[in-house]
Amino acid sequence: MFRLLSQISLVSIVLVSFLLIFTPVVSGQTKGDVYLGYSFVSSGLTVSSCCFSGAVSSASAGRASLNGWEASVSVRLFHWLRVVGDLSGSYGTVPVVFSSILGTEKLDVNTNLYTYLFGPRASVSVGRLRPFGQALFGLAHQSVSANAFITNVGQQDNAFAFDLGGGVDVRLVSRVAWRVQADYLQSKVFDSTRHDPHISTGIVLRF
Repeated sequence: MFRLLSQISLVSIVLVSFLLIFTPVVSGQTKGDVYLGYSFVSSGLTVSSCCFSGAVSSASAGRASLNGWEASVSVRLFHWLRVVGDLSGSYGTVPVVFSSILGTEKLDVNTNLYTYLFGPRASVSVGRLRPFGQALFGLAHQSVSANAFITNVGQQDNAFAFDLGGGVDVRLVSRVAWRVQADYLQSKVFDSTRHDPHISTGIVLRF
């Protein structure tokens, strides 16, 4: 619980800081939105013997289904163009087969993925709908950990990441909308290039 509260506090501080920095960019009536929603990432994390000590070899046995959250703030620069700051955290397990002279063991390895992204978003309004496309760039941080008879060591890594995609905001009332979003997330953690589908949905508050 303390860890979750700390993460929520960190997200809030970053989003507020983003607003304070970029609010002056738009003179007069500032237009933007705050988004908070559920996030799903199908992670192609490749776990190898480089990530764990004590194992002769280890290999991923499938993709990791990661569930978590996503939060973002956007501020309008022009009628159709916005600047976006985006944070996300995803959590789950990836099946891994460990092999050594002691034998073979298959287990689910815990993994956490965090992304810190920034970039432009283009959008238009069509009635109650606001479709958009975006290109975000930044940092991906991922950790893996396991506890088995062969190894109980975990590792973490940081790498450049970019996210290409888009979605649509459906206006519910004057300043509240619901967002559905799908993206392609690429990163290279643990020296392995990943191509991950990323889906998110949640509430949008406009200001």
